[in-house]
Amino acid sequence: MNQATRKSGRLRAFVRNDHRYVFLGGGLLALVCLALISAAPSEHSFLGTDNFICGLLTGICCVFLAAAALALIVKLTHWKTYGGTFLKKPGPVRAARIYSYVLAAVFALLAADRLAVKLADTVRMCAAMDSNPPEFFLSMFYMTSKSMGTIAYGVKTTVFLALAGTAIAFVLGILMAFFRIQTPDKRDNDFVKFLKSAARTFASFYITVIRGTPMMVQALIIFFAGFNVFTHFTDLSVAEINRIWSTSTAGLITISLNSTAYLAEVLRGGMESVDVGQTEAARSLGMTGWQAMLKVVFPQAVKNSIPAIGNEFIINIKDSSVLSVIGCMDLMFATKSVSGIYYRQLEIYCMAAILYLILTYLSSLLLRYLSRKLDMPNTRGIPSSN
Repeated sequence: MNQATRKSGRLRAFVRNDHRYVFLGGGLLALVCLALISAAPSEHSFLGTDNFICGLLTGICCVFLAAAALALIVKLTHWKTYGGTFLKKPGPVRAARIYSYVLAAVFALLAADRLAVKLADTVRMCAAMDSNPPEFFLSMFYMTSKSMGTIAYGVKTTVFLALAGTAIAFVLGILMAFFRIQTPDKRDNDFVKFLKSAARTFASFYITVIRGTPMMVQALIIFFAGFNVFTHFTDLSVAEINRIWSTSTAGLITISLNSTAYLAEVLRGGMESVDVGQTEAARSLGMTGWQAMLKVVFPQAVKNSIPAIGNEFIINIKDSSVLSVIGCMDLMFATKSVSGIYYRQLEIYCMAAILYLILTYLSSLLLRYLSRKLDMPNTRGIPSSN
């Protein structure tokens, strides 16, 4: 049975089975629906103020509210014997469940009309304004619509830095993890023993330093160190150096080197989780140590590490915001630029938070889908920062 079949089976079971607290949840939903009905419709509302439709929807909500109030009275008067009352009979329970689905459909209809359509009209109205309105939400939509190009470029840069940085870090992390697990063997000559010890020491030192310092400090060091190299060893002007050594290049290197330290430990754990017997079996078949590592250990280690690698990508989406300190044109720097134009900070920073949340949530959904396809443990929620 595949995943789609299991999901459709769970959905059918949810629809057909009775549930507890139907009256409580449905009553609260009915109150929300009544509040939406009483809200002023927008210009392009498809429900409008039609008395018949609004009256019909109001009647549906009020009927369920009356049933919920009756259930509450019966519950209070028959606290210990509520399970034996007529409301717990199969007929009323099934009717309440089916009616709750009707109420959910009413809520979806009202949410589309009173919330989604009204939001679209508000955004359209803000885009047509000539000046920044004083209201919080109107100002947030106004600044976003007027600076759509800048914000879209910042979003694109943020996604590119996170994706490319994670991909580069994955390649470097494999190499660093391979260095990290090197242990001198009795069969090795002195030179090979020295190389293994040096590789292990270098990997341990690199991981300790990178994981022990903030990414913001690393970005500043990498950017100004690269700038000083071009200044001292070339005759290029500042403008020419900035074209070659851009803030985006320095930001990509920062994310790549930072994530390498974390992915190296993730991959090392994936390698060590592979049973030693598989390596010994590969060696007994005539494979060299490198062949056994490449054909037996690495594929399993990478598969076991996919959820953690995906989490690192999501973390990089958020942590790339620190690159604004070097002037990298990511979402955070774009937001600061917009706030400097309109001298309004809170509104546009709240929009930046919404955009970051959308990016990380969509990435977590994609990671969860990939984990199910590869039969890996699902990751719940959005990972925290490194």
